Amino acid sequence: MTLCNSQAFIDQPVAKLLWRNSLPMIAAIMALFAYDLLESTLLAFQSEHVLTAFGFTLPITAAMTALAIGLSIRANNKVVHCNCTDKANLAQTISNSLMTCLLIVTLCSCLFFIASEQLLSLTGNRIWTDDINNTAAIAQSDYLDIRYFGWVFMALTWQINATLRALGWMKIASGLMLSWALCKSFLAVIILTPQSPFYANGLETLGFVHLISDALFTFISLLFLQKKVMLKSPQFSTLLSSILRQKRDSSLIVFQQFITPISMAALTAIAANMDTSYVATLALLFRLEVLFLLLPMVLTTSMPAIIGANYWLGHKERVKNLYKLAFSSIAIFQLIVALIVFSQSYFLSSFLCPHHAISMNLESYLNWVPWGYGAAGIAIVFQSCLNAKNLTVLATLITLCHRIIFVLPLSALGAFAFNELGFYQGLMLGHLSAIIPVFFVLHRFGYINKQHQSLLNKNTLKGITNES
Repeated sequence: MTLCNSQAFIDQPVAKLLWRNSLPMIAAIMALFAYDLLESTLLAFQSEHVLTAFGFTLPITAAMTALAIGLSIRANNKVVHCNCTDKANLAQTISNSLMTCLLIVTLCSCLFFIASEQLLSLTGNRIWTDDINNTAAIAQSDYLDIRYFGWVFMALTWQINATLRALGWMKIASGLMLSWALCKSFLAVIILTPQSPFYANGLETLGFVHLISDALFTFISLLFLQKKVMLKSPQFSTLLSSILRQKRDSSLIVFQQFITPISMAALTAIAANMDTSYVATLALLFRLEVLFLLLPMVLTTSMPAIIGANYWLGHKERVKNLYKLAFSSIAIFQLIVALIVFSQSYFLSSFLCPHHAISMNLESYLNWVPWGYGAAGIAIVFQSCLNAKNLTVLATLITLCHRIIFVLPLSALGAFAFNELGFYQGLMLGHLSAIIPVFFVLHRFGYINKQHQSLLNKNTLKGITNES
């Protein structure tokens, strides 16, 4: 087994440590999210019905991705903790985590397959299917069936990549993720581009793009991990009982990842009640959002391992300095993104979609919503860092406040009280409000009001230090 050096996480200067572990992931994350936008754009050139059908499936596929990422986050935290405190059992911990992921996702894929029609109806899909021909609905159903079958490959790919990052092999992890995204993009372009000799029309074709690339990179990633860590056979005697006795932290981390898909489903239902063209717009909007939040998404791949290692080894001041550097960088980056997008909103909306109604909706989104992404990005990164310290209850509350308590009511109020422009203004205000619970938690643990912290009595100060 190649020994992992977690000492680099606590020895290097904070700025060098953060960017050295984050920068290799930028190209990989950008490529992965750019692919999401690419597939939506390619579908938009087929017909508005295809893009609308795809839009109704997004909350479901987002939930699938959420479970995969949730399991990978928990595996990342367990591997970091084990590598710092119990290195002798590291290989066994990784093997058990992979098998747990396999079993849980296989079970969920069967449940989703059985309840597929009911899940679609929750997004408002019935409103649309009543007005279109049966062919589009069948293609939509076939697409989801293929995605359910390939779900386990996607989940294992995410988990292996998270394990490599947890052990400090950022360049290998970023290279695999970048290659994964490029493979998907290549397949999508040659199959979904109308000018391609291999062009195949239909939403189900996109399902095969995901299935082939996910299965291929599951085996490639597993080969890299096996080369670095000599994996052991999972301990089946304790595996099933461990799954049935999932700890609160594990359950909350997975639940957090479902909050965003739930919010997406609710937003899709709101949009469907306005007009189905807004559902097609959301299919592009959800893809653009993660691309505009590039820096926060990159930091969620690197900071949990860094924060976790420093926290578990007792370097609390370094944790505080990492927060300051990361949050200030996010605020500046998102302000620049918002300015650029605002100035180029007409060009971007016309470039991304040729349909006039959808293009007009996209322009409204680009003019308003990105101004709230600074606060949203800080909340997303802070949530991942709290999970790394096993403060999962606080992380869950921050996500609930952001996606459910703020975004949904404000966007719904804007949509029904102030028409479509109010919908996007409500989204912006919902994202901006995400900074409120973040500020509260930072203040609670003494990261903001330093003078007040110095006045606390000794016992309170000790409690804060132990938690933060």
